[in-house]
Amino acid sequence: MSISVSTLCMLLMLSCFNLGAYLKVADAQRTWCIANPSTSNTELIANLDYACSHVGCSLIQQGSSCFYPNNYLHHASFAMNLYYQRSGRHRSDCNFSNSGLISFSDPSFRSCNYETGGGIVESHRSENQTSETWCVAKPATENSMLQENINFACNHVDCTPIQDGGPCYNPTTLVNHASFAMNLYYQTTQRTNTSCDFKGSGLIVNRNPSYGNCTF
Repeated sequence: MSISVSTLCMLLMLSCFNLGAYLKVADAQRTWCIANPSTSNTELIANLDYACSHVGCSLIQQGSSCFYPNNYLHHASFAMNLYYQRSGRHRSDCNFSNSGLISFSDPSFRSCNYETGGGIVESHRSENQTSETWCVAKPATENSMLQENINFACNHVDCTPIQDGGPCYNPTTLVNHASFAMNLYYQTTQRTNTSCDFKGSGLIVNRNPSYGNCTF
């Protein structure tokens, strides 16, 4: 039994429509996956090992374009992003036991390019969707820039939570403290893209980076 061209086209349209009922691209903008700046080294190593067991991580090996800065946050973020991109860019692909953040800003650094294939792909039944955004420091940001960001932001907002004894003091890393201060500045300046730029070192993310008693 032969099928006419018009009937075939109709069947293809229906198939695409039915598929769209389950999957959609959440937005047209590009997305990346990074590690939460407060993630412990133990968790970062676990994320790194898991991601690199599924994707090629040669670019973060010594001598390659993404080896520097040689720290777990950057290396894990690079590997987590590769896994997120190659797995289809679903929210769950950037979960990593709640240590992953989906970024709407490019984490690439100098000659190290973080791969991206587009926006988040999700089902219509996806949970925990939010229009809220936060600002964190790019994983590869140099310490001098992180300190500069802290100094600038804390001249405009209250940074007592990252002082000794405050709920966001630990982990005592510049990237964690800078991310808290940068986000507070971002939130108090109406969350404009420019208020999370910080000379190209800020990233806008779609999941709350808060941890423990530390509220972003």
